[in-house]
Amino acid sequence: MKKRAIEAPEADIEEPYSFSKDKIPKTLSYPLKRSLLDSALNSAGIYTSVWSVHYVGRRNSNVVLDAMFSPEQYSDYASGKTRIAVWAAPREQRKKIEQLIVTEGLPILCAWLCKTQTEANVWRGFGHTLTFTSDGLTLEHRES
Repeated sequence: MKKRAIEAPEADIEEPYSFSKDKIPKTLSYPLKRSLLDSALNSAGIYTSVWSVHYVGRRNSNVVLDAMFSPEQYSDYASGKTRIAVWAAPREQRKKIEQLIVTEGLPILCAWLCKTQTEANVWRGFGHTLTFTSDGLTLEHRES
């Protein structure tokens, strides 16, 4: 996979993760710009802990973003790293949901990603998920 530099407010950074984005119908929109996600990951110093980001072009109930940590026990490229999915949301709710994700969700996501790198071996030996849901007015998160 070819790596390319992406523009970030702080500096050029190498793209260590794979990225894909589905086409979506006009009734849906992605609730988070990639540049905002990259900037938050870079600012928190956990950019390299992500192995994949996928913008999913369909609804998943009220889920707007989820992250899945791959256990370190597997010896593949995703071992000890996280996959992030940004789910499409109703177009009319996009701006409000993006504001909620940026102000509330990204700090929680970044802290969780730091945890995936600093927790003890027992924690990192199992898969973990962090899921954000929104009704367009509030943002909630659940860790499992």
